[in-house]
Amino acid sequence: MSQQSFPIASDLNATWSFIQPGLEFILGAQGDQGVTSKMYMNCYTAIYNYCTTKSRNSPNTGASSHSMIGGSSNNSSYSLAGAEIYSKLDDYLVSYISGLKKSPNESFLEFYVKKWTRFTIGAGYMNNVFDYMNRYWVQKERSDGRRDIFDVNTLSLLKWKFNMFNNNANQLISEVLELIEKQRNNEIVETNLISVAIKSLVFLGIDVQDLKKPNLVVYIKHFEQDFLNSTADYYSKESINFLSQHNVVDYMKKCETRLAEEISRSNNYLEDHTKKLLLETLNKVLIKDHAQEMYNQFLGLLEQNEIDHIQRMYKLLSRVPSTLTPLADTFEKYIKEEAAKAIEEIKKSSDNSVESKTEGNAAAGTGAKVTRRAASGAINPKTYIHTLVNIYYKFREIIVAAFDKDPFFIKSLDNACAHFVNNNSIALPTPKSPCKTPDLLAKYADGFLKATGKEQETADMNADHLMVVLKFVNDKDAFEEHYRRLLAKRLIHSNTKSDELEEGIIQRLQDENSLEYTSKMTKMFQDMKASGDLKTHVKDQLGDNNYIKDFTPLVLAQSMWPFNYSEDYELKLAPELLPAFNKVEEVYTKQHNGRQLQWLWNHGRSEVKANLSRKGKPPFIFTVTNSQLVILLAFNKKKSYTLKELHDIVGTARHTFEAHLLPFTKYKLLDQLPPEPDAFTKDDTVFTIVDEYKSKKLKVSFVSSIKTEQKQEEDDANKEIDESRKNYLSASIVRIMKARKKMKHNELMNDVLLQAQSRFRAKIIDIKRVIDFLIEKEYIRRCDNDSYEYLA
Repeated sequence: MSQQSFPIASDLNATWSFIQPGLEFILGAQGDQGVTSKMYMNCYTAIYNYCTTKSRNSPNTGASSHSMIGGSSNNSSYSLAGAEIYSKLDDYLVSYISGLKKSPNESFLEFYVKKWTRFTIGAGYMNNVFDYMNRYWVQKERSDGRRDIFDVNTLSLLKWKFNMFNNNANQLISEVLELIEKQRNNEIVETNLISVAIKSLVFLGIDVQDLKKPNLVVYIKHFEQDFLNSTADYYSKESINFLSQHNVVDYMKKCETRLAEEISRSNNYLEDHTKKLLLETLNKVLIKDHAQEMYNQFLGLLEQNEIDHIQRMYKLLSRVPSTLTPLADTFEKYIKEEAAKAIEEIKKSSDNSVESKTEGNAAAGTGAKVTRRAASGAINPKTYIHTLVNIYYKFREIIVAAFDKDPFFIKSLDNACAHFVNNNSIALPTPKSPCKTPDLLAKYADGFLKATGKEQETADMNADHLMVVLKFVNDKDAFEEHYRRLLAKRLIHSNTKSDELEEGIIQRLQDENSLEYTSKMTKMFQDMKASGDLKTHVKDQLGDNNYIKDFTPLVLAQSMWPFNYSEDYELKLAPELLPAFNKVEEVYTKQHNGRQLQWLWNHGRSEVKANLSRKGKPPFIFTVTNSQLVILLAFNKKKSYTLKELHDIVGTARHTFEAHLLPFTKYKLLDQLPPEPDAFTKDDTVFTIVDEYKSKKLKVSFVSSIKTEQKQEEDDANKEIDESRKNYLSASIVRIMKARKKMKHNELMNDVLLQAQSRFRAKIIDIKRVIDFLIEKEYIRRCDNDSYEYLA
């Protein structure tokens, strides 16, 4: 094509004859030989000349009537030309595409991909060749509403779709899916064929109403569903076959490999729309359909601590969230069972220990009552709490390592812990007994907070373990009561390891619960500080003329401390003690006029220097109760007393006096005459202080062996807890009713249960009793239709 051979610009047939050979080269009709730059420019120029020349002529030159800009036919009229050459191109593309034939030695897919690739390249160049027509005539037609007119590139793709793809879609997709299956079977295939063929479906999804809008209708209709169905069928058969010959662990590894392969392949040739559906299909046939087989192996893997395999199972099942529920339920059930076994072992070990003591007691001729008492307190708090903590830590580590800290499994662990902490053979020996875990937890805390010489026994006890178990305790109010009682004993006996440690625990309890939860404990420390100041004032006023070398009076607010006044301990103070105690009352009364003091003699402790050792050796230091102190001071006046004389001197209730006297005879500080056990409680039995006390220790405590009212203390604690709960429920009901004025019974019950949940698990029967109490006191009244009304 030379510059001189250009056709007459207004001659359509001449122009088309001039450019057609160039279009052949552009579209690849001449094999691999492409178009030269000169040929390309000649085609472009010829089309440009035709369109511009025709547009200057009248409408009668063949331009579409839609393109006319004036109604007259004189030389000044102007319209955009392009309809005739556009029609020529349309016919040519149909003819060209219909004439494409595959060679005998190639598959249709190979033929399609080769021709499509060349055709789309050519269409791009051809679009540039017809650039002038695209920019003016095509654009004008489409702006006028013609949706059957397209730019040349789009027109080319549409002709390909109607004349090539539509006629061969089934065969093309079938061969694509065959190739994908071969690839899954690890056969070597040309992946480019798959990729190009699938991408062509995307390009052919043209929205004629909006050419710029992405459209996957062809891709979805002809490929996506067939692909997903074939994938499901393939992996369904493979998974069933594989599981029939391999174990579940191997199957899970196979699943991981297959999923990785499919994800890699999908990134190469699938649209994002299909990727999600593909994963859903794979997850169903590979995981969900075989979840039961995995569940069946889960317990075995847990028992063998196969963390890697458990993690593999979790990662697979987590792809289908609904399949995790049975796994989490099994996990929770397993934790409960393991906890029950571990706690049962403690109980058996404790029972065996008690039986051994029973046999020893029987041999020594002691009674069965001691055995029952030993059995009731036989559980070691440290062993029990550490067992609970170890179970928690063990399964928390599994959650971190195998379940990726999944909140679903954390909840299962929390549910299991809440169950076995509050409901086990030790915590609830009988269904109606109060849970013993709060009491044992408080005793555990007392073990490492109390000053003791046995540091090695408490080295592994700490506040972290305390807080872990407390988190799951239902009756936190019961723990608070038991903890406060033991704290009170540590404080009044100056038996705390350190104030900083004590206050640190209280701060953590406050952070985990509320300021109200620890308010009484905080006030107890304030009382101890105030008592220290009182001690200083009293000591300064007494001076050195005091029989007592050192003493610490403790003034404690009755409402904050868990101590009750008892007439059984109405002690007659020895004359030697009176000056100090009178001075305390005098100083305190001056500071706080109108306050009444009640001495709780049963809670005091004293150290007495006793010159009863062998000559030349230092004196003994006896730790005694206040009642025992008065008994011993009496022996400074004479060596022997009858039981009645001693009781008159001490003044407490008879059974209390005898309980405090018994350790002196038991540990041979006092000789009893007559010595028979039955004579101990007779008025005329004589008790004489020994001249020389036989003990290898210089410090001897007579306090620990007193048959204290442990049962009474436990009853007092339970009574206090019950009373506190009644008050809490009463306040909650009044508060709720005051705000709501009128409520249905069930609504009120639910609100009260919800409010009480942070402190304790309220029982329905207790709430009903409190409601009856408030009705009786006229805070609320019962209305018809099962509701209550607040009375102002």
